Amino acid sequence: MRKLLCVILAALMAVTMMSGCSDDGLDAVLAYDIGENPKTIDPQQANDPNSVQIVQNVFMGLMRYGADGSVQLGAAESYTVSEDELTYNFKLKQDVFWTNCAKLERQCTAKDFVFGFRRLFDTNTNSPRAEEYFCIKNAEEMYSGKYISEDNFGVKAINDFELEITLEYADPRFLQLLCEAPAMPCNEEFFNEARGKYGLSAECTPSNGAFYVREWYFDPYASTDVNHVFLYRNSKNAEVFEVCPSAVKLFIEDKEDFIGDFLSGDTSCIAVSNEERSKISGNYIYKEFSSITVGITFNEKYELAENLDFRKALELSIPREKLNQAMKDFKGAEGVIPRGTKLYGENYREQAGVCDIPEYDRGEAETLFKTIRSEIDSKLLRGARVITKSDDAHTAAQYITQEWQSLGFYCQLENLSESEFNSRLAEGTYEMAITELSGGYDSPEAYLGQLNAGENKEALDLLLSSAYLSKDGGAEIYRKAEQLIIDNCVFIPIYYKNEFFITEKDVSDVIYDPFTKTIDFTRGKVK
Repeated sequence: MRKLLCVILAALMAVTMMSGCSDDGLDAVLAYDIGENPKTIDPQQANDPNSVQIVQNVFMGLMRYGADGSVQLGAAESYTVSEDELTYNFKLKQDVFWTNCAKLERQCTAKDFVFGFRRLFDTNTNSPRAEEYFCIKNAEEMYSGKYISEDNFGVKAINDFELEITLEYADPRFLQLLCEAPAMPCNEEFFNEARGKYGLSAECTPSNGAFYVREWYFDPYASTDVNHVFLYRNSKNAEVFEVCPSAVKLFIEDKEDFIGDFLSGDTSCIAVSNEERSKISGNYIYKEFSSITVGITFNEKYELAENLDFRKALELSIPREKLNQAMKDFKGAEGVIPRGTKLYGENYREQAGVCDIPEYDRGEAETLFKTIRSEIDSKLLRGARVITKSDDAHTAAQYITQEWQSLGFYCQLENLSESEFNSRLAEGTYEMAITELSGGYDSPEAYLGQLNAGENKEALDLLLSSAYLSKDGGAEIYRKAEQLIIDNCVFIPIYYKNEFFITEKDVSDVIYDPFTKTIDFTRGKVK
């Protein structure tokens, strides 16, 4: 069935070739597996990776990310920023159009961006990321349910192709935010015509970006490879956004089928972990990313974890040198934040330097444990559940818990599937977990902001706020925040884990973002 769908699509695209890169013969049909049916393709509501993946290829914000992660012009032709960095004026491109599978044709204007932002802060939208945009004037008041008139709202259409955004306070990440899903435009007339089904079907999903949703089919009971989302090139926008592929086939598959589909040639590219990378061999193009830090987290309801000396004793008992010798491709963590993260467009780790990671110290650990044993019920030192979700994490946990056992602390190791692991975390049915810390965007704040610092929350929040708003010196402040987390064993970093994005040898210019886990197919080519 998969091959039949591919043949049908290829035939259709041969008939419907449009402008873009076609003059160069680069009208490729690219394919990729996604793990679940998208919950919604409504940009203001999308939050799961599969939904955001499609939003980023179907819609276009004022700005967009380039291949190197830099912020570039999207639907905006140019912009200016006031000296106090509170007022942004955007001139829009006049050759950007809305379309969909029912042949919608409307020009994308400044009013569409105004309505998109008003929807973002409308309580009825229930947007999961609205708070990230509270820097916009009166956004927070609107989100609280207060009526804000057009004149008092921070996003205004000066005319059809000029937009002004006024901020409550300067936000150094504001242009990045304009690249992301919540900041996408929304055509009010089309939204109303969708009658509550906006973003829930191909017919009710418009596009002002590179591709439009041609087909969206999902049957949860299907026993064959029929579930899919097919994206076709938005011919009206092909030239302005330099859209090369004729189509992108997104197949909704079980994750265990991803590698087999790629090796059989059913998909053009695949994102894999270091472990999965070992299962793939052949003449492919490999790109490596350092975007994950693996470390120990504690269930906040675990009684022993409330004791800082207990957490420190465990940290001092991690045999880092032994792990380095025993584990293939082991890269010891130099801090909470991985090596591939950037700040101000430059490598963060190189700016901040490494953190002070406590070395293995058996004597100090024994001293701390001796005090702990005299203060607690000895039953608490047996049966703690330590959960992992990968073979490399499980191997590391085995070496670590052997050391803990010699101190008199006995654990129960459980290596789970990813879905089981996530369920156990959500349920709180564990004492400790070897977790993979990844950021939702490329910034130190994306990693540090998601950690629960407990009694140190106020101090951590202050550091993160200072670093975020700092125009220079932010790297040093973020490093202090990392050290606070390490010193208080909120998250105990162990090693860095790399990701790989692999494409067929003749595929180029398909861009993977290891932070959002999304792919930009816009300029993808097949030689």
